[in-house]
Amino acid sequence: MKPKNLKSPLNWEKRRPLIHDRVLFVPQYYDQHQEWSFPGWEDPEIFGRSAAIEVEYCSGNGLWIIEKALAYPERNWIAVEQQFERVRKIWSKMHNFSLKNLFIVCGEALTFTQFYVPDRSFAAIYINFPDPWPKRKHAKNRLVQESFITQVARASSFEAEMTLVTDHFDYAAQITQMMLAHPFWTPCFPEPYFVNQWEDYGTSYFDALWREQGLPIYYMKYFNSTLTIGVK
Repeated sequence: MKPKNLKSPLNWEKRRPLIHDRVLFVPQYYDQHQEWSFPGWEDPEIFGRSAAIEVEYCSGNGLWIIEKALAYPERNWIAVEQQFERVRKIWSKMHNFSLKNLFIVCGEALTFTQFYVPDRSFAAIYINFPDPWPKRKHAKNRLVQESFITQVARASSFEAEMTLVTDHFDYAAQITQMMLAHPFWTPCFPEPYFVNQWEDYGTSYFDALWREQGLPIYYMKYFNSTLTIGVK
């Protein structure tokens, strides 16, 4: 199966969220997300079974999550990626490896989490090399904002762990400050709340690229420490 075999089923004039060939398409410039009727993770169009769900945001070309889905077939995996050309590459790998425990979301991360994920769905969350938007005036576009981590907390189970990985020190510092101040998340690592080495974590395109350039990698991990989360 080649990436080009996946065609976008979205129609601009009649756009709506839909599931097509194990991909959930979340449309942009759409204001009726709250009308989505969730079919259940066990639905045949999604996983077709009940198992612990682990999600990766910013999946890129899918190298990291394909490796994990192959290594841990007893778990269900969700790859979230906004760019359709990257989604195609994940989809191609999913079919070529015959992975039944992988589901793909083509859409913006906060929108998907807020409107398409039921409470307490995720057993683990991974955010691998989110775009750092390095210019100060663009920092507001970063994925890891208070609204996003609040929705992730609502969507994750009690004591679910969220791992965040970046090569960008300023972004790591911002994430640390935000997570420490948030009422739903507790750090797993002692101060400075990150490590630079994580054996067997897995690799990705950006991980290999930045390591080749000699850049340090910052791994941060927090767990959901709140039993009751009331978030709309």
